Amino acid sequence: MTVPIRFLLYINILLLTITMSAQDIDTVATQKERLTDTVIAVKTPERYGLRVGVDLSKIARSAFDDSYKGISVVGDFRIKNNYYLAAELGTETKDAFENTFDATIKGSYITAGFNYNAYENWTGMSNLIYAGVRAGYSTFTTDLNNYTIYTTNTFFEPDVREETLSFDALSGAWLEVQLGVQAELFSNLYLGINVQLKSLVSQKEPEGFGNLYIPGFNKVTTDNKFGAGYGYTLTYLIPIYKK
Repeated sequence: MTVPIRFLLYINILLLTITMSAQDIDTVATQKERLTDTVIAVKTPERYGLRVGVDLSKIARSAFDDSYKGISVVGDFRIKNNYYLAAELGTETKDAFENTFDATIKGSYITAGFNYNAYENWTGMSNLIYAGVRAGYSTFTTDLNNYTIYTTNTFFEPDVREETLSFDALSGAWLEVQLGVQAELFSNLYLGINVQLKSLVSQKEPEGFGNLYIPGFNKVTTDNKFGAGYGYTLTYLIPIYKK
């Protein structure tokens, strides 16, 4: 039996109509999904603000190390999507003990630079896995509490002087590379950890002997200009604006 051409034409038109309708539904669904994503993106813009807090490692060290007292305030400010201005301001007091003398070093320091965040956050998050560079500068005093007069004659008892000698207006400058992580514990509250590699650029030394310790830099040795450090930070983000 021969199928009428008109009937086949009706079937083809119906199938074409169904196909086009399905395509329209898919297009509308896709557009709706894109619109939903756009609305979500608009409703949850990125946060920009000042993150400020303290270095917990210095507080803990002050509590358990009798020869050390220190505290520092750390902070960063987001200026672009992945770039942050960063700084640290602190004070330290350190007792240094050597074979022939002991001294107390006390001073303050500041470091400033920027961080680059390599972590791709989900919408609304501000976690960091970063690399940063800093320039650091410290001013301090060194008090020589007691010292032994050097001599090659071992017949007499060591000549130990108990008088205190003070050396003021000492300073040190260095460059620093920092690697770290900051993760949000609760709303706007962040816990961080970082390691620092430092290179001493210049220093003003006390007359008669070298610097033993530079606040913010760490221990100084005569044959090595490099230093290292670490930090555990607890900071709070103060949102200022969103975009």
